[in-house]
Amino acid sequence: MKSGVNRLFNLLAGLMASVLMIITIGGCRSADKEAFDSKIIADKPEIASMGTEEKWTRCVMNSDGSIYFRNFASHDGGKTLSELTDTVFGDINGAPERAVFVKDDLFYALDGPTSFIESGVYKGKAWRSVDGMETISIEEPLFYIPEGCQPQSKIDNWYGIFVYRTILEITPDLWLMTMYGNMETDTLVPCNRDAKKELEYMMRTIIVTSDDHGRTWNYLSSVAVPVEGEPVGEGFVEPAITKLNDGRLLCVMRSGHHFPLYSSWSSDTGKTWTPPLYTGFDRGCDPCLITLHDDRVALSWGKRFPEGWSKISPEGDKGSFEYPGAGYTSLSISNDGGLSWETEKIIRNSGTCYTTIFEIEPDNIFMQCDQWYCKIRLKKKN
Repeated sequence: MKSGVNRLFNLLAGLMASVLMIITIGGCRSADKEAFDSKIIADKPEIASMGTEEKWTRCVMNSDGSIYFRNFASHDGGKTLSELTDTVFGDINGAPERAVFVKDDLFYALDGPTSFIESGVYKGKAWRSVDGMETISIEEPLFYIPEGCQPQSKIDNWYGIFVYRTILEITPDLWLMTMYGNMETDTLVPCNRDAKKELEYMMRTIIVTSDDHGRTWNYLSSVAVPVEGEPVGEGFVEPAITKLNDGRLLCVMRSGHHFPLYSSWSSDTGKTWTPPLYTGFDRGCDPCLITLHDDRVALSWGKRFPEGWSKISPEGDKGSFEYPGAGYTSLSISNDGGLSWETEKIIRNSGTCYTTIFEIEPDNIFMQCDQWYCKIRLKKKN
């Protein structure tokens, strides 16, 4: 009888230990143990969950390597999470229309929407810390965008000028950032059914620069502008940008729910751009682009309405979608500055499919999408 009690006690203790381990790693789903064959990834990543229902969220990485989500933080590359009591990250990471720059003790983040002040002038919202995020202040930077659109009272759809994704430091006194939106001349109505429900007019991707560390921003160039009859649904939106090892800039842009990602390059620090090049990433959304320590380029992107699920129907894909859906996120790696890519699917049934990636250590990438996150171990560069 006593030995039976001991066996029962040991069984319960083992079960409790397993439960605690799952809680500690955020509800991680173990990767399948079958052979994993990939040209770019060393082994199959384990996908963990924060256990929340929040969507469209971001995360940011501080200069000390800490990762801040909307409601959690991790100080060990995502192995464990602690709950945040400071609500500022709920604002900073609460929507995809954001841009963040971190260097040493400086943390700077921009909200996505801008408000019209007068012709060619817009106001935004920014968060700044100069003490390693011990304290964070709120600012109202100005954007000088000649020929930018003006408010129209009868427009309810997506319309305006929006901050998106990337701030690059070109020199200590020159920052460069991606935005997208409408100029006064951008009056091309979308022909795609889903795009018509979201946008008033097709949008363009633009570049702005700052010489005062983000207090003011000035229009520099348009990366890509939609033209009637071209295979784009929303224009060129949701841009991401990175600096390549040869000094060129690479910008990857979304073009709509059912349309591909496009790439453009600049050899003169963003003043002029090559015509948008088809990437082969059909139906891609929300690209995130980084240059790795070994000069390879990593691109994360999502496909919310994938092959084998998407169909032509009266309600459309958006009407048929039930969260978390059948979509997935992908990681693509380029050895030639973004001309060609090798790709691996990462997170399946991934909700919005909006991703953020960082290189947390050499050949190790952290990916977050909605409530899910993982560490991806890359194969070494050949």
